[in-house]
Amino acid sequence: MKNFSLTRFERVKKKNDFEKVYSSAKVLFSSDLLIKSLYTIDQENQFVGIKIAAAVSKKAGKAVWRNRFKRLIKESYRLNKQSLVSKTLQKNIGLLIIFSPNRLSESKNKIISFSEISIGVVELIKKIEQKI
Repeated sequence: MKNFSLTRFERVKKKNDFEKVYSSAKVLFSSDLLIKSLYTIDQENQFVGIKIAAAVSKKAGKAVWRNRFKRLIKESYRLNKQSLVSKTLQKNIGLLIIFSPNRLSESKNKIISFSEISIGVVELIKKIEQKI
């Protein structure tokens, strides 16, 4: 596996997986409360590693803004995932994570920058790493 890639095998895509995360997930918030993450350890599937998704409600803003938020989340995760991936491989577990905006919306934040999203994602990755 490449260190700085985000392949299709590392993304939550199945409806079943989304339902599993939303039904039995633990919720964490970044310190500035802009981003939240829901995560769960997947015991049923036989995969080891991490699968992530970025989910944004239509109420958060128009499609262009929502897609930009998702791209920024995925990019900041991709650049900072090494420690979390190594810990899940070491413990031999599968982890499902969904990132979503908490207090971010297009009406409040017309322009979102990579730096403000990246800070929250790195913080959430470290919190998840401590919890598992």
